[in-house]
Amino acid sequence: MKNVAFALLAAGLVSGAAQAQPLDHKQMLATMGGVDQSSMMANPHGSPHGAAPMQDAVLTGELDPNKMIFELIPMGRSYLEYQVDNAALAPLKGYDKPTQITVIVGTWCGDCHKHTPAFIKIMKALGNEQFSVRYVGVDKQGKAGDVNLDGIEFESIPTFIVSQEGKEIGRIAGAPTTSLEADLVQILTQ
Repeated sequence: MKNVAFALLAAGLVSGAAQAQPLDHKQMLATMGGVDQSSMMANPHGSPHGAAPMQDAVLTGELDPNKMIFELIPMGRSYLEYQVDNAALAPLKGYDKPTQITVIVGTWCGDCHKHTPAFIKIMKALGNEQFSVRYVGVDKQGKAGDVNLDGIEFESIPTFIVSQEGKEIGRIAGAPTTSLEADLVQILTQ
């Protein structure tokens, strides 16, 4: 093991003084996959893999929120930058009615890049098991791939549909009126 470490040191691949460096998550996201994303913004189809970069991806069907924030660069940036308003969210910490939220999202949509990661972070901060969230990706024609959206109407995205006992009790369509936290609290406490 010492020989390997010495060889790496001699080759200049590591330094002799090991120092912990703080993680720069924004820089990590900007260079995901070893590709400088800022240069790809100027040439959005300059992917080294010959395909459109993930910020141009149109994903449909059931979406994993973790994959959205870790694999879709604009969503990852928004997730890191968003600051949850815990004071506004406080009335829902002890909320005890089972609540289902369906989020209709377009991975290609600028407003979705902003509001969907914020909502993911809000739900994580809330940490209330009474809430179950389903993320459904739609294409530019509003089709959700293999997910049946019969009975779900939406005119803008993202749309956050809040339901209890199988019935819609409210929704946030597009940009929130006040904030995602305040609008959600209003829906659930009216």
